[in-house]
Amino acid sequence: MKKKLLAIVLMMTLAAAFCLSGCGGGDSAASAEGADTSAAEEAESPVMDGAAYGYGGDDPIEIAAYKYMCEEVTKNFDAADVSIPVVTIFAEDLTNPDDVLVYGSFEVYNYTIDGDTLKCVSGGEFPGVMHMSGDQENGYTVTAFEEVASGGDFDDSAKALFGDYYENFMTVYSDDAARAENRKITVSDYVNLNGLDINYFQDEGWDPVELYKK
Repeated sequence: MKKKLLAIVLMMTLAAAFCLSGCGGGDSAASAEGADTSAAEEAESPVMDGAAYGYGGDDPIEIAAYKYMCEEVTKNFDAADVSIPVVTIFAEDLTNPDDVLVYGSFEVYNYTIDGDTLKCVSGGEFPGVMHMSGDQENGYTVTAFEEVASGGDFDDSAKALFGDYYENFMTVYSDDAARAENRKITVSDYVNLNGLDINYFQDEGWDPVELYKK
């Protein structure tokens, strides 16, 4: 059984780099070999555009989670100018390729644009387990999402859903500073990837948070 436990995500890359390979001089056999190698590399590393979700990385499981939060979970809220997820995955179970289990703390925040500031109007955290189908080459799709229950059932529900990964979840969930930094990075990525003239985001009743600018 193949299982992979991921380290807690505290920082995220700001942008994905994609390189185009050119053919230099040489005989036809060498050129053909180089073309085959380039084609194989491209097949293994599909181009993924996460700008719409504030994701600058190249992991197909992560981008599927960002897309789901942005396109599906936001349906629970009133429409806003901008919706930006924050995804912290702490474990993945790849045992069944038709039902990949992704354990994480999933958040989404909705903002209105006010001058150079994104002002948060709604949002929240949705820890749980995402079920996905697909593969590394062609990408993944979220097929179901099991959320941790709220209120008094929260802890029992989290233990039941996360099982052996419960302590990993609690480490992520209880680290307010890391979660705040992850949110700042993701909002900064969104602004930079989309070329927006935005310098801050702000929660109601709190001071504006200055973004990282490229």
